[in-house]
Amino acid sequence: MAISRRDHLLHTALKLFNEFGFHATGIDKVQAESGVSKTTMYKYFKSKDELIQAVLELRHEQFGEWIRTKVDQYYQLNYLDQQAGKIYAIFDALNDWFYSDDFCGCNFINASAEFSELDHPIHRVATDHKKSLGQYVKDLLPEMSDSNKEELSLEVCLLLDGAIVCAHTTGRKESAHRAKNMFKRLLPYYQN
Repeated sequence: MAISRRDHLLHTALKLFNEFGFHATGIDKVQAESGVSKTTMYKYFKSKDELIQAVLELRHEQFGEWIRTKVDQYYQLNYLDQQAGKIYAIFDALNDWFYSDDFCGCNFINASAEFSELDHPIHRVATDHKKSLGQYVKDLLPEMSDSNKEELSLEVCLLLDGAIVCAHTTGRKESAHRAKNMFKRLLPYYQN
């Protein structure tokens, strides 16, 4: 099935934003790389900010599908008998990502840094993604009180984001395993 011009444009922009950043990637570069005319580009997206938001929404969908698939695979292979197995599997999935050729950090962390005003629409898209991931983490946690589940999900998300930033900024690809070990030390505190 042929990809639509809009989707081709989004995928091209995502690749370029990953590689060069949001501010550093000009709209002319996206247009030239995608082979889409300016008229066509502006037919789909009225501004660069609108394009960035659409790219982040695409990435949110891609990442959500990818993480769920990887977590299910790792859980089935390694953790069926462990209460926190699906959380362990998240860290294993991140480990795969860190060692992949296409790891350029987190689009949402990068976007929130480049568009740092909390009420900026692009920053809000990044925030919504992180909140969605937090809910996913919370849903995967083993049985415990609601307040413990809420607090532990926040701490797991901090470990996940910390591992991503560390792997990206320092090149320490083993950061996901370090974060998983930290989670293992935290878990008993919340289960009591």
